[in-house]
Amino acid sequence: MKKFLAAICAAGLLMTGCGGNKSATTDKPETIEFTANDVAGMQIQAINATGDEVEVDKNAFKKAAGQQIDWKSAPRFDNQFDLTYYVLDARDDLKTTVPVVLTNGFEPDYQALVNDAAIWYLQRGWQTRNGQTFTLLTLKNYPGERVAQAYFDGDTSDLDAEEMQLYNEAVKIVDEAKNFSNNLLYRELYIHDAITSRVAYYTEKPQPTCARFQTALGGLIDGKANCQGYSDTFYMLATMCGLNVGKVSGNAGGGPHMWNTVNFGDDRNYFMDVTWDDGAFNTNSGEYTNYIYFNAPSDIASATHQWSDDYVPDIQPVPDGRYEYYTKEFNNSNGRYFATHTDNAEEALRFIAKRIGNEGWRSTWVCAPYDANYTDNKKSLNHLLNDLLPAYGWRGSVTLKTDIRGKYMFFTADARANN
Repeated sequence: MKKFLAAICAAGLLMTGCGGNKSATTDKPETIEFTANDVAGMQIQAINATGDEVEVDKNAFKKAAGQQIDWKSAPRFDNQFDLTYYVLDARDDLKTTVPVVLTNGFEPDYQALVNDAAIWYLQRGWQTRNGQTFTLLTLKNYPGERVAQAYFDGDTSDLDAEEMQLYNEAVKIVDEAKNFSNNLLYRELYIHDAITSRVAYYTEKPQPTCARFQTALGGLIDGKANCQGYSDTFYMLATMCGLNVGKVSGNAGGGPHMWNTVNFGDDRNYFMDVTWDDGAFNTNSGEYTNYIYFNAPSDIASATHQWSDDYVPDIQPVPDGRYEYYTKEFNNSNGRYFATHTDNAEEALRFIAKRIGNEGWRSTWVCAPYDANYTDNKKSLNHLLNDLLPAYGWRGSVTLKTDIRGKYMFFTADARANN
């Protein structure tokens, strides 16, 4: 079966070599008297990414346990790192049943396994014999991953009715993005803005098991999603558009968070956090998308996000030509679709004044190196209104927002001319 995940291995969560069973060379006993019937009597625990208590789906586990399992061939693990990479491979192969044997007293951190492997939901059944723990993992992939695989394979026969509805909706957006441009960067921007225009942030506490808002079903069909749902939606659409995409589970804003990695087929990887971009700029006339996390380098993302380098590819360290604010496409599009950067904060405000005064742009996004003299948003706005815009004869209102991300500051302006 043709797999788009072969490409993702180079840039997504799998890193070099796509993981693999690095512990499979451990000596195995000649025989294991342990059959599928024994699996039905295993202790069962359910885990998802939220850390909340999750109800066990006994029917799903019973179905998995009913399969004949060759425990003699099951891989053996005695450390978290190798097990995580093996489960990553299984997830990307869309496997739902993963038998493993734990040796040398190894007891995995299953919550970390779910997060690091970006699994939607995992059930584990276990039984210990002769110092070994026979463990059956049953995985549930995100719907967006299944839809992207079906699109790549040209085979939707494994999709259920809800996934088929998602597939049809996704194809419409992907076709629009492909018609919009042959440039992957423009397609990515189209996907980014399609998500922010359709989806509103939503969550529940405690989170239910396998809720739609945690997936692309919530994002595209229901119009509401948490960070998992935003990430699953972007993963699905951007992968279908030809980008290599992964998922990252880490922390941001003081709590657990999920976002994406993006690769264009070379050795540069970026972060994409559509959740944190959506509705990040509020004005009296509505909410607007920011682009601070559009192909963001680690230099910017690290100011607010924390992640494990073990399961994330090397991220581009500083802004380059694919970062929203640094992209060369800004000039080619006359700034209509892309933001820009300047050498200093004063230049950024003068650029905003020029755009408003001469071109009538409603919204303008600019970044500049951090300057403590411009961190007071009210002072910067007064400077824009009282000192810079009068030179252009501007009559109207302006809303300005100033964001600080490490060594950078970001100005977002929304202008309305008086009638």
